[in-house]
Amino acid sequence: MTTTTATPTVASYLDRIGAADAQVGPDLLARIVRGHNATIPFENLDPFTGTEPPVDGGAVAAKLVHGRRGGWCFEHNRLLHDVLDELGYRVTPLVGRVRLGLDASAAATSRTHRLTLVETDEGVFTADVGFGATTPTEPLRLEAGTVQRTAQAEYRYRRGPGDTWVLERRGSGDWADQYVFDLTPTPAIDYAMGSWYLTHHPDSGFRRGLAVALSGPDRRSTLSGNRLTVRGPGTVAEEHELGSPAEVLQALDEVFGIDTAGVAGLAERVRRVHFTGA
Repeated sequence: MTTTTATPTVASYLDRIGAADAQVGPDLLARIVRGHNATIPFENLDPFTGTEPPVDGGAVAAKLVHGRRGGWCFEHNRLLHDVLDELGYRVTPLVGRVRLGLDASAAATSRTHRLTLVETDEGVFTADVGFGATTPTEPLRLEAGTVQRTAQAEYRYRRGPGDTWVLERRGSGDWADQYVFDLTPTPAIDYAMGSWYLTHHPDSGFRRGLAVALSGPDRRSTLSGNRLTVRGPGTVAEEHELGSPAEVLQALDEVFGIDTAGVAGLAERVRRVHFTGA
């Protein structure tokens, strides 16, 4: 990579994730991925409330960097891609098919997960800060068979059919597929289509319930509906059933650092979906 002078947006981003003092070098990529995962939450408040999430780089930065919000993969990994590009990394935007929870015989899923290929002097890596509760919190070297450890889980790549790569994860159980992708650069229109599909399709899980996650070095917090789970490395998960929409909004603020003031209709949507079954 080549060194560049950080733009105001990049400088604000590095400050938000606690990497403002980072020096360009071999450790910068890892520090950015760790800091992003620990600071900017994965959340689906926009599609859950019927709001169109942004896909434009400037709008994404306004929301995630300046707006004390999070987002999903199209937002997180757009922001990461743009920052790494401005810092001088050689980056390629990619898209994958989610396989989490499916067996090998399941039909192909849609191409709706964004991630980034990063080429450095130290090798070729993938960087992904937008896969929710099982996001890799470190850059992963793109090589088959090597077990790569993070604070929360182990990951490895295997070669799939044709020119594809499959990311596998092992937490407290056996190895499981997360997603499959190839190395073909993905144009912006494909991400716009994927975002629109997951926002509007009636079968999209992002429309049906809250999904929030934040992964720091010593704990991973998740919110699924009104169930809050906090887990540290090697510890038994602490689970809390939140008893009201007000408690859910409080957790979004205090646990995940999300400013919900501008999310129209959130409390009522939480009440209808997670407390009355409507």
